[in-house]
Formats: sequence, structure tokens, C-alpha cells
Amino acid sequence: MEEKKEKVSNSTIVITVFAIMVIVALASLHYYFTVESYPAQDIPSVAVVNTPVKNTPAVVSEPPSEIESFSTEVISFVPPQTLPVEIKNGDCQVNSIAQPYRLDAWKCISGKFAYDPCFSTGVSDIVYCKMDPSQDGGDFLIKITKPLPTSLIPKNVNNNWVWFLVLEDGTKLSPYLGTRPIVDGEAAFYGSSIVNGQRIVVIGDLVSRSVWTAQKKVLQLNGKNWVTQSSETVRVKTVWQ
Repeated sequence: MEEKKEKVSNSTIVITVFAIMVIVALASLHYYFTVESYPAQDIPSVAVVNTPVKNTPAVVSEPPSEIESFSTEVISFVPPQTLPVEIKNGDCQVNSIAQPYRLDAWKCISGKFAYDPCFSTGVSDIVYCKMDPSQDGGDFLIKITKPLPTSLIPKNVNNNWVWFLVLEDGTKLSPYLGTRPIVDGEAAFYGSSIVNGQRIVVIGDLVSRSVWTAQKKVLQLNGKNWVTQSSETVRVKTVWQ
């Protein structure tokens, strides 16, 4: 009888130990899946929650300013290889006044009109004339009856001399070929056509840099007199030399 009780007691101990081991194993599994299975970034940080986030404005690269991107186009004029078909008769007995620094430029007369500059071509008795190089067409030839004179150019030539220019606003001007008009006590070197009783003039020489500038005056015709309406320094878009 006692041996039977002893066997029961041993069985109870084994069962109890086994049950404890099962409980411990289940507890471990429960801890692993409820705590360790969460990734670290899902656990909120106190520092992040309590610290306000400042919005830093994005740095935007500004496009180049108009001043930086603008430059004056300087064109060294060359007559075209294909010459126009229109031919006038005339003579060129003096060097160009509009372009006195070029050996191949002339002031020419055809009928009652003077054209300056006209340029030598590969044909000795033919010169090429174009009064507005900014547009297509309008060019012609002059067949001269006398040989061209000997070329003479000034001893001192400035790099800011031009025979045609276009301002940034599109105004076209050419040099005065005779006596330069005096505007407010200063000589006007270049003038535009008269439009609606107004004329644009450039006072003095052009200032030549990467961006050329000119002293522009707007003149209004008042009776027989020209009256200055405005004066400002403006940028030059294109020059022809």
C-alpha cells in the first residue's frame, strides 16, 4: 500500500514539474510575440513627440537676371556673296562718313540721293549699298563711272564707332553725316527716323562694354523747334561696324 502511494506521489511531482515547464515556455512565447515582434521605429520616441518641427524653406536657385543674360551683339558687316540685281548709276568720290574706319566703305551719290556706307565688291566698278542691315532686302548696287578714290582713314580709330545700331527697345539709329545737331548744349551723334513728330537721338559716343549703353533723348517737334521730352541711359541690342 505504501509502495502504491509512493508511486502516486512521484507521478504527481513529475506532472507538476512538467506543467511548470509548459507554463514557463508559454510565458516566454507570449513575451516574444507581444514585445519583441514590434520594430524599433514603431515605438514612439519622447524626444520626437515633444519637440516641435521647424519648416525650413527650400533653397530655390534663381534664374540668371536679365542683366546677366543680356549682351550687345557686335556685327562686323560683310557684303553677301550673292549680290542683289537692282543696279543704280552713280559715283563714290569720298570715303564713308558713317564708317570712316573701314578702307572698303564709301559715300556714294546716285541721282539726287547720297548713300553711306556703300562697300567695295569683287567687281571694280560695282559697290554694294544697304542702309538698314537689321532687315532683309532693301539692298542694291551702284555702278560707278569713275574709279574709287584712295582710301583714307583716321589715325585714331575708336572701337565704339558704328554705322548702324538698334537699342534694346527696337529703336534704329544711324550716324549724322553732316553737321551734328546740338541738343541741350550737347552734340547728337546718332538719330532715328521721325515718327509721329518724335525723333530719338543718341548724345555723344556709345559706351562699349559687354553690354553697350547709349545716352538716349526723345525729342518732340514743337513748331520749328525740337523739345526734349525725356533723357535716359539705355542698353544697345546690336551694332554694325
